[in-house]
Amino acid sequence: MHILLSVLLLSSCNSSTDITDLQEGDVVFIEGQSSQAPYIKLGTMSKWTHCGVVVDTPDGLKVLEASKTVRLTPFATFISWTKNENWCVKRPSRRLTKRIPYSKYLGQPYDLEFKFDNGKMYCSELVWLIYKEQEIELCKPRKVSSFMFTRIPRVKRLMDKRKISMEQYVVAPVDLYNAI
Repeated sequence: MHILLSVLLLSSCNSSTDITDLQEGDVVFIEGQSSQAPYIKLGTMSKWTHCGVVVDTPDGLKVLEASKTVRLTPFATFISWTKNENWCVKRPSRRLTKRIPYSKYLGQPYDLEFKFDNGKMYCSELVWLIYKEQEIELCKPRKVSSFMFTRIPRVKRLMDKRKISMEQYVVAPVDLYNAI
């Protein structure tokens, strides 16, 4: 198991997207340093723990992300939060046909319960929803119980405290990464 996890965490970005050619809709993945990042890594067997989507604003391209709230972050700032400078930009093969209405998401609180349709957002839910609203399903949501971190007692206690059901569906950064 340790060998498999090490191999998966060492995987590199297979992106052909040149960062000098960022476009609205590109998805940015980082190996983050948040307190929940180690659990996300272990549970999803991926180094990608946070993601956002590039949006075109009057002030130029920014990353729309769900962190404490949904907010716009300059690209350089977003990737500066990485661990070991691990970040990746991927461009979905199916492109968005309309501009991202990013302002409707701004200020929404972070979703510690990782639930859909509750007026709150977590990072990969935000990216997934933006595409889904334009009839592009980047990946299929999966049950929380499919992730390895559900078997870690400390994580299970945190999930119980946050009222996260093993039966609820979620989208993890690695799900998006693998699908794009």
